[in-house]
Amino acid sequence: MRRRVIYEPTISDVAVLILGALKKAGIESFWPHPYYHTFCKHTKRKSFYHSFKRLGERGLVVGVKQKNKKAEYILTEEGERLARRIKTKLAMSAHSKWDHKWRLLIFDIPEKIRGRRDFFRRELYNFGFYPLQKSVWVYPYHLPQDFFDIWDDLRIVDNFVIVETQNISCEERLLEHFFPSKS
Repeated sequence: MRRRVIYEPTISDVAVLILGALKKAGIESFWPHPYYHTFCKHTKRKSFYHSFKRLGERGLVVGVKQKNKKAEYILTEEGERLARRIKTKLAMSAHSKWDHKWRLLIFDIPEKIRGRRDFFRRELYNFGFYPLQKSVWVYPYHLPQDFFDIWDDLRIVDNFVIVETQNISCEERLLEHFFPSKS
């Protein structure tokens, strides 16, 4: 299960990021934006139009018609939460030097909110955490405050604990997973 996580946002993710940065924008204003040139320079512009249609269907953006008949888009509240989560994923994928500490995330999310628990597990995997057990995950880098803010929005931050340690019994397995060339 060797997996080096390098988060690469989808076209929809980039559209949400750009819209989050610009607050209100038409699609034409996306091409000069640095996010476009960083993540989508080989993407057809028509793909952005389709992405906005899908984002609108999901309730993440709202199109506002202007006098010149070109639509401008704004993020909904749910879209703003998604933009924060994407920014956090990007920040966490740009790892700094490892400080030789392990972050153990231990959670106990009740069965009655199983959907949030399953979503939480998927997101931990997407953020690059390694599952030691179903409710115990490991990460080698510092966790930014934005990471905790995401879970505060879902009201599950009280259901998990972060333990920072330098020693862990399965360190060789973790080193092989996170740093395959070093082991």
